[in-house]
Amino acid sequence: MAHTLEFPDDIRPDFQGFSPDAFEFLTGLKKNNDRAWFKARKDTYDTEIKFTMECLLGEFTLDRRPKGFPVRGDPKRGMFRIYRDVRFSKDKSPYKTHCGAVLTRSGSKGDPGIIYMHIEPRESFLSAGFYSLDKDFLGAWRTRMANEPDEFLDLIGPFTKRRGKYFLRHRGALKTMPRGFQQHADSSIADYIKWKHFLVGRKITDKQAQSRKLIDLVAELADVALPFLSYGWDIRETAYEDDPRRHMRIKA
Repeated sequence: MAHTLEFPDDIRPDFQGFSPDAFEFLTGLKKNNDRAWFKARKDTYDTEIKFTMECLLGEFTLDRRPKGFPVRGDPKRGMFRIYRDVRFSKDKSPYKTHCGAVLTRSGSKGDPGIIYMHIEPRESFLSAGFYSLDKDFLGAWRTRMANEPDEFLDLIGPFTKRRGKYFLRHRGALKTMPRGFQQHADSSIADYIKWKHFLVGRKITDKQAQSRKLIDLVAELADVALPFLSYGWDIRETAYEDDPRRHMRIKA
């Protein structure tokens, strides 16, 4: 039986990159997505993927993150489970075939404004921004864009260049203008008003994911995306001004 290493919640050894064994495991899981296969290799998952991702998160805790880094990692709260929620899905495959984790201002997955790290053979990437905005937040974001379109276009300009290192991701958009914004259908930001998520991303190679230099790539993304993150955080601070529960919803 493998020995599980125990560490305090916010401490892990230095991240040295994901091992070739981690990528071999994820490749095998994609071909054999069933409980028997996973159970026989769970020790590999725990040591080569889960623990390694915790070490990566540990590089960005409050006392270890780079100076000026806007978010932080939490080895216990920042990683997504490998187990899929299949209750309402036609795909009953029990496991995700990638490893994902987030850095946020609180370290928790539920805090808006993230840096997301996605590890998957030949499909790894990093992204920063806001995913699944709630109704009030999304409405406030759209209103800000509609009222000051040039501000938003200037903000995203560096991420709209063809073949650029960084690119915009939105993960879903409306087919028509949302209610209350129809008058902006011919605006320069009309397509963006239809978005539900706002993210800046970059691809990373398997070689980069298998190196300690991945830490530098995360830090670089944070620096590049900070104006984008700050834009969203500024909107969120005013999104619930008319909501008496706003003190419960806005996190420092």
